[in-house]
Amino acid sequence: MNIANLLNRRDPLKRAFVALEDGMEDVLKEEFLLPPESVAPDEDHAQAEALGDELEPVEAVQETETAPAEQQEDAPVERIGPHAQHRLAAYASFEEAQARTREDLARIGEAIASLVASQHMGREFLNDCYAEIHRANELENANAAFAAENRRLSERADKLERLRARYDQLVEVLKTREARLLAENETMRETIGELRLELVEARNLIARMESQQGELQTALAARTTEAERYLREAEVLREKSISLSVELDLAQKKQSESRRRAEELSAMHASDSARLSEIMGKLVAEESESARLQKSNDALEAKLVEANEYAARLAAELSDRDRRHQSENHALRAEVQALNARLQSAASEQRETLDTAATLRSRISDLETDKQVLEKRLSVQGRDVEVERRALAEGISPAANDDRHRQETARMQAEITELRATIKRLRRTEVSQHPASKRSKAKEGAAGEQVELTAADVAIATQVAAE
Repeated sequence: MNIANLLNRRDPLKRAFVALEDGMEDVLKEEFLLPPESVAPDEDHAQAEALGDELEPVEAVQETETAPAEQQEDAPVERIGPHAQHRLAAYASFEEAQARTREDLARIGEAIASLVASQHMGREFLNDCYAEIHRANELENANAAFAAENRRLSERADKLERLRARYDQLVEVLKTREARLLAENETMRETIGELRLELVEARNLIARMESQQGELQTALAARTTEAERYLREAEVLREKSISLSVELDLAQKKQSESRRRAEELSAMHASDSARLSEIMGKLVAEESESARLQKSNDALEAKLVEANEYAARLAAELSDRDRRHQSENHALRAEVQALNARLQSAASEQRETLDTAATLRSRISDLETDKQVLEKRLSVQGRDVEVERRALAEGISPAANDDRHRQETARMQAEITELRATIKRLRRTEVSQHPASKRSKAKEGAAGEQVELTAADVAIATQVAAE
């Protein structure tokens, strides 16, 4: 919208007024001073077209002003803050003021169009007057044949006088209209000046709103980048949680495996305790057998008496050792229960414990094999003792058998010392390997003590048999 053309004196409205004044003057000159012509309607039509051409820029300006409003209505609705809503309300009020101004301009154009229409009506009236004058002239020409030339001239003078008076009246009317139009023009200039000031203020307001909009856009861009960063961090944390859940599942599986192995160890310990109870039963049977031998050999010599006393002392020692072994078994069971509790609570040390348990299992199996070998030898010695008892009962001298028993006893004692040395060496290696093997050390010590007890029992039995 070109405000300068509207506010300038060279605007289309001013040019229209000037053209209207010139046209009125030309009409007065041509109509009052010259005879009427037949081309008057064409001139009126040309003036109307010129006035329409002059009003076309005003309509184009109005259309250019209404176009942004329609584009703003077609624009998509965005989320607006309260400050922006206040500014948009102010801008809407300014748009309403502009719309009112355009309506006023449209009314002015309509008034000008009505003036042009009234001018056309006046011209048609004048044309009718001209037609009447022509008819009067024809009548006068008809009467001129019957009247004198003086009368015709006098009548023509009277007619011209009447026409002059009529034209004077028309001039007065046109002057009043011109004064009214000038007053309206001045008021319009004042309103246009006020509108110019309001337009400058509106431009300043729009500039401030654009700067604020730029700041809001920068803040929005910063917020969007921050939101994207938060989204990336959330994705990373989600991936970490997934990996941790997978690791937790693996740890739970390993813990269940360690629990299963601990249960297997407890079952093995239970089987070992059962075997120990069987060995104790065998020892009790041997004690009862030795008591029976003592009762049957009361009639023997002093050497047999001493042997019986020595066997009684051995029985007391065996009972003490049995009680100690039972207490140690209870301690081992308590230790096994504590180990089970620790295995359930310490999931992180299961791998090392399982490795040490495997090594201990292999070593215990080796010791079990050695123990079985010793038990077999003990059974052989028992059979030999029975044979010797029968020989003693029959009065046969067991000198050769005593030598053989002494050799076997010495060899078995040497094997027992070797087993003890290997057990001690294994203990030292386990202690030096890792601090976490302290819990398994108690198990190995208990197994070693069991093997030592069985070896000591075998040695005592062999000594008794040799004596």
